[in-house]
Amino acid sequence: MKVERRRELAQKGWREDELRRAEEILDRATAHDLFFSKIVFWSALLVIIFANLTVALILIPFLIALDTGFLYGIIAVLAITIGFLYNFLITDIGLLEKKHHRIASIIVPLIGAGNAVIMVLISNRFVESLQLNLQPHNPWIVAIIFAGAFILPYVADQIRLALKG
Repeated sequence: MKVERRRELAQKGWREDELRRAEEILDRATAHDLFFSKIVFWSALLVIIFANLTVALILIPFLIALDTGFLYGIIAVLAITIGFLYNFLITDIGLLEKKHHRIASIIVPLIGAGNAVIMVLISNRFVESLQLNLQPHNPWIVAIIFAGAFILPYVADQIRLALKG
């Protein structure tokens, strides 16, 4: 309990034992909320990782059928969409420490980029096996586009918050 609030309650006639009891109850509630916030955080992280994997699987037909320009646009749009979902789920969990957000903002794009690399390699092999007249896609360019577009909503939100307050 904040010192000001404690002083205010004491002026209203609260005894010391009542103030201590109220502090204990508030501390217990905060610990309880933090526990559930961590559960929500890790669940949201799993949802985002699953969404990254799903997008990577959805990209295989596009990787086979499309050339670079339009393909990179589709990858960016899908990554930004998943990035908005990530930003919505992760940043609205207010009781977590900044380290949780920082860890997630590094791990999740890396997993997404890794998924993109794997899917590009799979689609390139598929194109080779079908002997199609298509140039293989560079997996690192696709991964960079995916990771950059994915983290863009989070970075924009962090900049917005820094400028706001």
